[in-house]
Amino acid sequence: MVKVSIVIPVYNTEKYLEACLDSVVGQTLQELEVLLVNDGSTDSSQEIMERYQALYPDKIRVFSKENGGQATARNMALPLCRGEYIGFVDSDDTIEPEMYERMYAKAKETDADYVECDYINVKINGQGEQERIADYGSRVREYTSVKDMFLDPMLAPWNKIYRAKLLLESGVVFPEGLIYEDTAFCLKAISFIRKPAFVPGKYVVHFYRGSSTMNVNKAARVANIFDVLKDVIRFYQSHGIYEEYREELECAIVKILLCSSMVRISRVPDKGLRKQFCRDTWKMVQEYFPDYKKNQYIRGKGKKNLYMRCVTGWNLSAICKLLSFKKEAL
Repeated sequence: MVKVSIVIPVYNTEKYLEACLDSVVGQTLQELEVLLVNDGSTDSSQEIMERYQALYPDKIRVFSKENGGQATARNMALPLCRGEYIGFVDSDDTIEPEMYERMYAKAKETDADYVECDYINVKINGQGEQERIADYGSRVREYTSVKDMFLDPMLAPWNKIYRAKLLLESGVVFPEGLIYEDTAFCLKAISFIRKPAFVPGKYVVHFYRGSSTMNVNKAARVANIFDVLKDVIRFYQSHGIYEEYREELECAIVKILLCSSMVRISRVPDKGLRKQFCRDTWKMVQEYFPDYKKNQYIRGKGKKNLYMRCVTGWNLSAICKLLSFKKEAL
């Protein structure tokens, strides 16, 4: 019996792929399978994948497709998974040997639909040196309820396992053609989880290899967050569960728009585009959540909540400008 299926989309990561795969095949959990999906790589990633498949034919399955993005690769693999639980690994990350054994054991012990672990965030500087940096501002922790999962969630799939039946029967997939697809996937999946669980170990080493320079194409795609969040809202509405989770969803989405998204907008080099994104941000907040400052979670203590209560349509551009100055000073 396959206990955990691990989905790894691969696109031009030949420099890091071997380290990733060594950490995956070195797992202490033996009853696992690895689904490698080559998303149209133009480097030697396919050859590396095939070599590992030859070395571990009972564990590794290799698939290839035309380039379509990480979401398409993950979605292709999901219905092919044979495991009781499904996990995701980024092809330039590494994981600790006992990660999936500990997470699967916790899942069975608690009959959980979902298990999350902690992680380490590491930046690779221009000299190739590793520097541990702060996490994404979310709290990886044990949740007290399903609704609690909306409050400061870590919206990435690579430190989690999901019950396969939950994902396959719910139809939750990664939205294709957009960045921030992880945000939509994780927020949608929460609504189907009945029992979450947590293991406190830092079992994922997540590498940040991006440049601080944002090109024109990437800057324009920052606006994808609006489409992604609207897609999440439509999902909850179409499934008839919007009112059940309205306050929690409001808190999560407003926090994304006014916090993490504003940080990304502040990095857009074009000032005109930055101002437009700020206007679009406030427009979406006012369209969907005009009374968000009355939200019980946002009314709570904490600097982030105080900041969100102080934001207005008049000062959002100024906040973005301050964030931009802070970035340039670092």
